[in-house]
Amino acid sequence: MIMGKKKILIAFVFLTVSMLASAQMRALTSTYPFNGLLLNPAYAGSLNMLSVIAVHREQWINVEGAPVYQALTAHTSFNDNRIGTGLQITRDRVGVHDNVSLYGSYAYKIKTSAGILSMGLQAGMDTRRSDYSSIEVISQDDPIFTNDVTKTSPNFGTGLYFANPNMYVGVSIPYLLENKTYVLSETSELGNNSRESRYYYMTGGFVFHLTEQVKLSPSVLLRAQEQSRLAYDISGLVIFDEIAYVGISYRNSKDITFIGQLILNENFRVGYAYDATTSEITTETTGSHEILLNYRIKLRNYKKDPQCPVYF
Repeated sequence: MIMGKKKILIAFVFLTVSMLASAQMRALTSTYPFNGLLLNPAYAGSLNMLSVIAVHREQWINVEGAPVYQALTAHTSFNDNRIGTGLQITRDRVGVHDNVSLYGSYAYKIKTSAGILSMGLQAGMDTRRSDYSSIEVISQDDPIFTNDVTKTSPNFGTGLYFANPNMYVGVSIPYLLENKTYVLSETSELGNNSRESRYYYMTGGFVFHLTEQVKLSPSVLLRAQEQSRLAYDISGLVIFDEIAYVGISYRNSKDITFIGQLILNENFRVGYAYDATTSEITTETTGSHEILLNYRIKLRNYKKDPQCPVYF
């Protein structure tokens, strides 16, 4: 069993290095249905109140060097719910790579009889640190594994989001620039090819009122990335008495996620997701765990807007 974990770790390290050489992948949370700002800057201010969310995710428990992801997001609305602003701070640690991001979001909202159309922009920066010197290798002469590299680069993105109390749909490109993530030397093929991915997100969901106490909320997330196959998440949540959300999600990376959220009171919510992988690595890990804490409060200028989303 120990040898099996070592083999997985070695394979994982070289996998992340090869990923870095072609395209830097952004982390995806399993509680994204409760935290739309991580996917789309146009989501900022959609709830017409201040919402602060903290997320902690540990992937592939018991596998050394597995990804650990943390995020803090906050957003609210101003000017009679016509302007939304948001802030997100994330940290994604994968093996020897540590990426910290800081982004601000701005959304302008247009009210219609069918719902609210929001146009959003975000801008910020990523700071990446890769400690290759911490990897135990056979050859100490390889320049790749003797460096501690830190690089900071700016980025920006945009998105559209339309929602009302019973549905939502959004499309976004949160990170438009394809910055280089690692430069070994001017003549290094690895250094010249390493860059960020440009993701294209499309999301959508509905709420069906089965009874006064029970509602069904299916949703889908599509992720397109250059030089990669189309990825998708299909989720279904059952909402009980406006308090408890319970559901399941399938990701085409062979992950099945059990997801839930509990509304404790007017201000606090807590969410949890468990990813059960069905790939070959399932023999070495018990799965992935993720927890979400959400604080919401109505500010002084709060005015009830009948078109604001209630469940998203």
